[in-house]
Amino acid sequence: MGHINTTVGFGDLLKSRGHHVIFAQNEKFREIIEEHGFEFVPFDDNIMGEDDAERFIKWVVENSHYFGANWIERMKNMTEEDGNAFTSVIEGSKKIDKALDKILETIPPIDCVVYDIFGVLPCFVKRKNLINIPLHSTNPIALYHSFKGSFGGFSLINRDPVEEAKFAEGLKLMWSGVVRMRREWLTSEGMESIADELDKGDLVSRPDYFGFYHYPEDLDYTELGEREPGWIRIDSCVREDDPGTKFEVPEVLKNKPGKLIYFSLGSLASCDLKAMRRILAILAKSPHRFIVSTGHFGDKLRLADNMWGQPYVDQIKILQAVDMAIIHGGNNSFVEALYYARPIIVIPYFFDQLDNAQRIEDKGLGRRVDIGNTNESELLEIIEDTLTNTEVHEKIRKISENMKSSTSREEAAKMVEDLIEERKKSKVEIH
Repeated sequence: MGHINTTVGFGDLLKSRGHHVIFAQNEKFREIIEEHGFEFVPFDDNIMGEDDAERFIKWVVENSHYFGANWIERMKNMTEEDGNAFTSVIEGSKKIDKALDKILETIPPIDCVVYDIFGVLPCFVKRKNLINIPLHSTNPIALYHSFKGSFGGFSLINRDPVEEAKFAEGLKLMWSGVVRMRREWLTSEGMESIADELDKGDLVSRPDYFGFYHYPEDLDYTELGEREPGWIRIDSCVREDDPGTKFEVPEVLKNKPGKLIYFSLGSLASCDLKAMRRILAILAKSPHRFIVSTGHFGDKLRLADNMWGQPYVDQIKILQAVDMAIIHGGNNSFVEALYYARPIIVIPYFFDQLDNAQRIEDKGLGRRVDIGNTNESELLEIIEDTLTNTEVHEKIRKISENMKSSTSREEAAKMVEDLIEERKKSKVEIH
C-alpha cells in the first residue's frame, strides 16, 4: 500500500545519512523492507490477527457501493448509520497501537519514531519523552484551513462553496462513527483531553513537533492560504531504486506495435473487479500495449493480447520504462509518476484520489476520468491526446526536474536530526 512505500522512501533518506532504521510492519513485508537495508521487526500476529491489508481489501469489496462516479452525491446523502461502515479504521488502529507498544518495550531505546498511521496512537502519547514525527502520505488539501471539501475532488478554479459545504457535512457523518469510537478508545486510555482537542477539528492531527507531507511544490495548494501548523512539505520522498536492474518488456508485448502504457488502480481499488473488467475491456480496443497491475484478485481477470500483468509489479521500474501511466491517483503512485515525468490519466476511486485527479486537470497536466462513467470512445481519445500532447509533456518534465533538484528531503532529515540532538543535549531520557 502507498503509505508503506512513502515511509520506505523516508527510511531510505535517513539510512543514506548514516542512521540505523528499524521498520515495523506485518511479516509479509519482511523481504521488501530488508531489501532496503532496514532492520525488520514484525508485528505480533497474536495481536494483529487478520492481516491488515486483507482486512481493508475485504472492507473495500463489501463497501464498493459507496465509491465511484456518484461519490459526491452519495456523500451528500450520507447518514450516521452509514458512518458505522467506516469504524474498522479505529479497530485497525487499536491493533497497531498494541503491536507497536509491545515492540517499543522490547527493542533497544530509540531516538525517534517516524510513522504514517491514521490518527493518534496512545503508545506514543504515553511515552512523553519519545520524539514522534508523523508522515501525511495523502493529498495535502486537508491540511489547509480554508477548504472544507477535501476528499471530494472539487475544482478550485470554479468553486461552489454551497456544494463543498454539503459534501463536508456528509463527510462529517461518514466519519461520525470513527470519531465516536476514537473518543471512547482514547478516553479508556486516560486521554480524554486529547479526544476533546481532536473533536474540535477533523481527522488530521497536529504534530507534537512537526510532520511531513509528500507533494510537489508546483502542485501544492498554496492558493488556499495557511496550512495546519507544523506540517512541512517534502517535494519528493520516492523510494530508492536499484540502478543495477531495469524493467524488461515482457516477450508477449515486445514485438507488438503501439506505445507502452502502465495501468494500475492501486492495491484497494483494483479489488473492484467490475470496474477493472470494464476498463480493461476498453483498453483491449486500444492500438497500444499495456502493463497491468492486476491486484489482489488478478487471477480472476482475463488480459487481452495487448496486455501483460501480474498481481503486484515493480512500479518504480515500470514507470521509468513506459510512455504513459493510467493510475488511480493514490498519492504515492501520483507522486512517483510525476517524479519520473510520465504523462498521466487519473481514474480515481475514492478519498484523496479524487483530489489528485482534479488537481491534474486544474493545472492542465493531464486528464481525470471518473471510474463509474468510463466511456469507451472518450477514454480511447483521451489516451491518444495524452500521448501526443507535447505541451503537457514539457510541463510534467519541468515538475519532475524541480522535484529532483529540491533540497526539501535533506532539509527534512536535518530537522529530525537537529531535534534529536537538541533533546539529547537537554539530557532528556529518550524512550
